Amino acid sequence: MRSGSGSGLVVRDLVDALGADAVVTDSQELARYRGIAWGVATSRIPLARPVAQASVVVRPRSTADVQSVVRVARETGAPIVPYGAGTGVHAGAAPVEGSIVLDLGAMQTVHEINRADRLATVEPGVVLGDLDRMAASHGLMVGHDPWSQPIASVGGATSTNGVGYLAGKYGPMGAQVLGMEVVLGTGNLIRARPVPKSSTGPEIRHLFIGAEGVFGIITRLDVRLFPIPERRRLSGYVFDRFEAGLDAVMEMSAIQLQPSMIDYEEDRALAPPEAGNLVDRESLMYLAFEGFEEEVEAQVARADRICRHAGGAPMANEQVQYFWDTRHESAERYLEQRARDPDSLARRDRQWRSSTTYLNVTLRPSTILEYRHRVAAELKPTRIVVKDAGVWGIPELFSIRLEHLAPGTEQSDRELEAAMDLGLRVAQDLGGSMEYCHGVGLRLAHLMGDELGSGLEALREIKRALDPDWLLNPGKLAL
Repeated sequence: MRSGSGSGLVVRDLVDALGADAVVTDSQELARYRGIAWGVATSRIPLARPVAQASVVVRPRSTADVQSVVRVARETGAPIVPYGAGTGVHAGAAPVEGSIVLDLGAMQTVHEINRADRLATVEPGVVLGDLDRMAASHGLMVGHDPWSQPIASVGGATSTNGVGYLAGKYGPMGAQVLGMEVVLGTGNLIRARPVPKSSTGPEIRHLFIGAEGVFGIITRLDVRLFPIPERRRLSGYVFDRFEAGLDAVMEMSAIQLQPSMIDYEEDRALAPPEAGNLVDRESLMYLAFEGFEEEVEAQVARADRICRHAGGAPMANEQVQYFWDTRHESAERYLEQRARDPDSLARRDRQWRSSTTYLNVTLRPSTILEYRHRVAAELKPTRIVVKDAGVWGIPELFSIRLEHLAPGTEQSDRELEAAMDLGLRVAQDLGGSMEYCHGVGLRLAHLMGDELGSGLEALREIKRALDPDWLLNPGKLAL
């Protein structure tokens, strides 16, 4: 590291390495790299470098450019924060003091779509929805289909190991990544071969899937594609009680009947339940089945028998189709809002999060009802209630929504944060995991010790080996 290095030196070196057109220093533009979809990032763990506006944003166009940025960072001591599309919700790409934000959005090349191999080789900035449209011309589709498909990048989805609507059949994003190219914190380049299985030691790609850029910077991915299904059928059911629909989900899982989509959630009540209590109300289940025609028809018929036997009343086809057709609408509204008034996203988050928050936890199916009742009971002394519960994709992926009964103050914000921690720790206490979809970032980093125990120190040892200067996305995952 050069002594006396500062932001001016960092900028000069980056301009020398990549050219002035790849380097952003305008303060107003830098402010928009918040590293979180809504609101302003904060940390509840002490950070060697606090959350702050980046010193500079750089937009690499190639793997060689990324290696040049790492070289500059090592020489100057400036941390690097990899940045995809900025749609994360847990501040996984939040800049820190003196940081270089590495905006990978310019790396959007789709190098190849191979129909025979059902494989796409892409750069990390490629947007999921764009890749899906390109794959369709080859008779293929992307299996990762989150609400954010029109705006989220392949690299970002891989870095959080995200889950989409079709996870029941195709798995999370990480299961669909076969190979990758990664620049380490040393500047060295490693490659994981794009094969689904090998017996040559631990599979290297799994070090970087879900790692939020703390071990290395992903510069190329080999993503598994799937044939556009010969048949897709949608169905939906209304259950009088949440438990009844959960029984149907469990029975389908018990016989390995796997809809490509299960979206099951309590309907919103007009009035909140009392603290400590759960209110049984109608719950809605949306199902999708995909595959060859005979398979799909058999699955639809068996699922119908199971859901009806559990008390489910079939929905009108139009209602189910509307749900499917509008599943990405929130992302499309986000795009419009960001284009119209990007600074409003911070204001929106402040208003929304002061009243409600979602917990997305992974549980053993046998503990779901215990978890739901226990969280409600432990929150009884507070002004916070369990408002909704739901299952996504497979029974283990369980979500609840907490709502504050008297929001809008600094005290209510603190109470909601404490309730979130309580709910996440109950999941850990029951042998589950505190998050299945959005990663950890800074927002959940304070719970990583509870989550991993001594495994957290093992991750720190891996980071020391791959990023010896501790420059890559510091603070995320509590690393």
